[in-house]
Amino acid sequence: MRSCGWLATCASTRAPIEGREMRISGALILMALVFGLAEAQRPEQEPIIRLEAPLVLLNVTVTGGDGRYVSKLSERDFTILEDGRPQPIAHFSAEETPFAVAILLDVSGSMERMLRIARAAARGFVQGLRENDVFALYAFATQFAQIQPFGAYPEIEPEVWGLKAEGYTALYDCLVRAARDLAERPEKRRAILLLSDGADTISRASLDDALREALAANVTIYAVDLMDEASASAADAVRARMALRALSEQTGGRYIRDPGGAQMYATFQAIVQELGHQYTLGYYPTWERRDGRWRRIEVRVARAGVTVRTRRGYYAPRP
Repeated sequence: MRSCGWLATCASTRAPIEGREMRISGALILMALVFGLAEAQRPEQEPIIRLEAPLVLLNVTVTGGDGRYVSKLSERDFTILEDGRPQPIAHFSAEETPFAVAILLDVSGSMERMLRIARAAARGFVQGLRENDVFALYAFATQFAQIQPFGAYPEIEPEVWGLKAEGYTALYDCLVRAARDLAERPEKRRAILLLSDGADTISRASLDDALREALAANVTIYAVDLMDEASASAADAVRARMALRALSEQTGGRYIRDPGGAQMYATFQAIVQELGHQYTLGYYPTWERRDGRWRRIEVRVARAGVTVRTRRGYYAPRP
């Protein structure tokens, strides 16, 4: 059983679906999130990314001009380039397989007007998951907590509905922890659904740290921008939007702007479909130097009129 750190009455002590029933009060979670009791969960201030295995895995989404997912492609249809050099494909998978998703819910003070929409969006996403897909639920404000450990649940924890928007925003710290947790999962297809206004205000980790962790764990980020522009400055809105776009685009995910939530259900259904229809490719790179530098990845498909999305690269390990 993984240690829950600062949250004494941690939701991860309850087995998925069945087993012991140990509930967390919304007040306890909120108090911990806001008043900084999560020191043990803070990401360490050391180099973030380390590729322990030589195999580089890529989850690849291929869509046609009509936006539909392109199926029935074979290994021969794909070409992987690292820094412009072709790489032999060592792993290829096209079947529909279960995936793991970490849902990150922003409950900071800046989300006061949008929290109701965010909670409903998280619930709608969970209800659209398939039987064997698993998710975990995290909440973050001044600090963060894993409210619901990974499992195949039919619903999100009811305590989430009692949370109030309060405190600062440790978005990057929470994202680092979720990426690390996903890195330990057996599923090859991993994603983060980030529901936030994007305005990090207190994290020890930086945007670059969070992005490095996500890339190291082969995590695809779907960033839902819930910025309330009526209560944010233009400069803050631009910075937040750029951060959410960077997280999603660099990892091969999607940036979603739907502040009113009108298209949220359809969008989330499309994400579930996308995760279930991805291609998983892997290759063993040959590094001239183990220097920790950025390695640019490009995936090409031998079919006209298609769009290919995957993570844009990774950082090579150091000696």
